[in-house]
Amino acid sequence: MSGSQLKAAILARHVNNELLLAPTLMPVAAEPNDLSADQPTMQPAAAIIEFVTDALKAGQTHYVDVPGIPSLRQALAEFLQSTGLNGVDVSNVLVTAGMQETRFLSIQQLGRLLGPVALPDVVHPGARKALGIRPLVSAAQLPTDPAAGFLPTLDGIRAALEDGARVLFLESPVRLTGKAFPREAVAAIARLAVQFQAAVIWDQGLAPWVESYTSVWNEPGMNSLAVVLGEAFPGVGIEAWYIGYVATANKEWWEKIRRDKQAICICTSTADQLAAIKAADLYGSLHVAQRARLAVLRQQAVAKLKNRVVPGDAVSVVAVKLPDVLALPPLRKGGFDLADGTDFGACGVIRLAVTEGNQIAEAIELLR
Repeated sequence: MSGSQLKAAILARHVNNELLLAPTLMPVAAEPNDLSADQPTMQPAAAIIEFVTDALKAGQTHYVDVPGIPSLRQALAEFLQSTGLNGVDVSNVLVTAGMQETRFLSIQQLGRLLGPVALPDVVHPGARKALGIRPLVSAAQLPTDPAAGFLPTLDGIRAALEDGARVLFLESPVRLTGKAFPREAVAAIARLAVQFQAAVIWDQGLAPWVESYTSVWNEPGMNSLAVVLGEAFPGVGIEAWYIGYVATANKEWWEKIRRDKQAICICTSTADQLAAIKAADLYGSLHVAQRARLAVLRQQAVAKLKNRVVPGDAVSVVAVKLPDVLALPPLRKGGFDLADGTDFGACGVIRLAVTEGNQIAEAIELLR
């Protein structure tokens, strides 16, 4: 096969791969009226910039450990403990170059090891992209319940496992709506995973924006079956620095993910990791107050939108049912960007970010 034929074959395979054609969503807003991101942000504190600058000037420009700088891994372990992951420690944590690499590493590695991967029918498009990058066996999609914030149904999860799925990819909170699984549902999911010896990849990146949170990590039998994903210290200005994490107590899986990570890029950017180390120091003093402020603004938005709001728990987003597609042009003509639920698999729904500038209030007036 000639070079041109090979190129044509690669392009044809890409075009015919519906998973790869899933849209790419930016993880951070481009400007104040961009309400498409799921993680709020702010300008990084001067202390973060100074810390990184001083470290680089001092010669910290070399490759670091593939799993991440040890002090950052320790900070992430403590961060995860604060969101309810009992017993997690530094040996469980691996630093990634953002959420999309995190999705890729976990879905691809476990899909190859264990078998068919089941995604919800409403899920962040990055999960579909990660599934489609290298050939894997896909299970039937997990049906979700719009009335429950598009959480996958327990009956659908059981049916997928009975049909052969061995890797479940679940978001809690759901990236589109911010809805988190209640305690009893998390326990039921864990029981099913143990019964079928299926891995659960658990995206809890929006967990810091929920007042009370339950992770599958803590459930009986999940010590060797859970892989938890998310972003590092969301909301304090390092979202564009692309720092994510994978946490698993399964040593075999952790090592295979580490090897994949090393093959991709040796290690995550040293400068970005340094920024996250300093962000960890500031997080406790910034995050609780930030979440409280966003909670007030979200409550105000929900009160105005009333029965058009899709149920959600995370204070950083509001998912809204549109009366018709004609509701979108006024928003966009008004200079607002948003996340279209169609990209997630939910037609007729949009997601608006709740930000400290309260731009969502003006966007809602255009919707009304």
